[in-house]
Amino acid sequence: MEKKITNQLSERFEAAFNQIHDQLCQYAREVNNHVSFTEVLEKAKPHHKIIEVHYELLKQCNKLRNAMVHRKIRQDFYIAEPHQEVVEELENIAKTLAKTPFAIDFASKPVEFFDVETVMTKVLSVIQTKGYSQFPIYREHKCIGLLTEGAIVKWFASKLDMHASLSSHIVADILPFETESSIAFIQEKATIYDAQAIFHFFMEQGKKLEAIIITETGEDSDLPLGIISSWDLIRLKLRTYPILNHT
Repeated sequence: MEKKITNQLSERFEAAFNQIHDQLCQYAREVNNHVSFTEVLEKAKPHHKIIEVHYELLKQCNKLRNAMVHRKIRQDFYIAEPHQEVVEELENIAKTLAKTPFAIDFASKPVEFFDVETVMTKVLSVIQTKGYSQFPIYREHKCIGLLTEGAIVKWFASKLDMHASLSSHIVADILPFETESSIAFIQEKATIYDAQAIFHFFMEQGKKLEAIIITETGEDSDLPLGIISSWDLIRLKLRTYPILNHT
């Protein structure tokens, strides 16, 4: 019985490995029969964040696969056997490469956004009716940052001793109360791994990334299609997409 289970793991490993090889060839625009796994892995690495994240694991799996296939003593006996955890991880990678999780699928959308000249009564109305807490702000058709509830509260606190009408204030009046933070932009076809990599990059630089805004081309002059906050990514990593726990 134990031998049967072991063989099943080996067969699953081979199947997942071959699927990954096929997907890597597509990214590298190579024909599977004419290029080695190591070569195509290197060529495909820049095209998908999950390949970069699991690059070392895939290299080691290639060594194991070579030992299994090329040094098989007989049809039903492998000289090396994969652990179940490795097999399951390889299957997860194969599934992900076969169906890429796009960042837009996990983003908050549609996105409410405003021009710097928008009156604050309109912003507050959207907060009240839709419960949003972050809004991309545009000036002359270019996104210049986010307006958050925190800045609005600070602005209100500074006006407690005044009796100015809300209708006389615009978004531009609130922006100076924003805490210094950064935003980033990615294109509509970017993967969730691309988004994660951006957050990770900012963390390594000791900077706070408030959110990633998804636009059609990834330019700040495009209108927002979706928005991913740092909290969205934390929740995604812990609950939504298990493979992110390994990155």
